[in-house]
Amino acid sequence: MIRLFALALALILSPVPPAPASAQGAAVSIEGWDRQVADTGTVYFRCRAATCAAQSTVSYRSQSVTRMPPVAEFRRRQEETNRRMVETSNGRLSRVETIDVAEADQAGAKTLTAVKLLVASAGANQYLATSLVLQGGRAFSIVSTAPSEAAARANLTTFIPVVLLQGGLTPTPAPAGRSL
Repeated sequence: MIRLFALALALILSPVPPAPASAQGAAVSIEGWDRQVADTGTVYFRCRAATCAAQSTVSYRSQSVTRMPPVAEFRRRQEETNRRMVETSNGRLSRVETIDVAEADQAGAKTLTAVKLLVASAGANQYLATSLVLQGGRAFSIVSTAPSEAAARANLTTFIPVVLLQGGLTPTPAPAGRSL
């Protein structure tokens, strides 16, 4: 399922290149979540405690977005991503269904969020919630996967303010042996 998450994240983030490292900043840790940093700069958190939904993963990555796209454009991009996710899943996904697309203000930032159901060809389905977050000159994408829609949404609600409060967005490398 981790590979599926990485695939989904890569596809969701591919149209927007990351911001330069100088526009990013400090590390953040959250009780109950293991933090890892991939070579791509994406920061992953995996639930490892009873205080979060088991099998949840949250990741974020800085983006070089200067304006929030209209909701209709964001929805269209998400639908394109859904099709690519199924096509490149090697049969693991039978479909990806967008449940909701919404625009909101959260923690003083503008957000566009899409919530999706990932329908597995075999095994358990999963939910994915992804947001594009823009605050002042900073932008990042954040993705949550979880076994329930409520957990996927709750993870975003928890992590968006934390990432915004940490200052810049440069991921500090994880200790040796912990990098993806």
